[in-house]
Amino acid sequence: MIMSRLALAAALSVTLFACGEEEAKGPPMSKIHVRNESSTEANVRVKFWTTDFVKVSAGEKATVQFVNNDGANAVQVEAKSRKQWDDCWVTMNVGQTIVVFDATERIGCRAE
Repeated sequence: MIMSRLALAAALSVTLFACGEEEAKGPPMSKIHVRNESSTEANVRVKFWTTDFVKVSAGEKATVQFVNNDGANAVQVEAKSRKQWDDCWVTMNVGQTIVVFDATERIGCRAE
């Protein structure tokens, strides 16, 4: 009797272990890509979603990941130049690339 209860308990634990628990998922993450074609370092952030800027050196590329709880498809992205602290921003779709470039007397931004 005791052996049968032990066998049943062992079988149950093996069955539960074999099923496995689903790994808890974190908050949904989204990303944008950055390509800095300007002559200065640019600090880039997703407005209203992130507080920290990602530094992207001149001629470099980067990816910015952020928590997207609302599942938004479009975000505003801000870029500030290191040289003059001028800025630009663009509304773009999640997953697109923001290109930072030298414009007349300041930096410019466009989405691709």
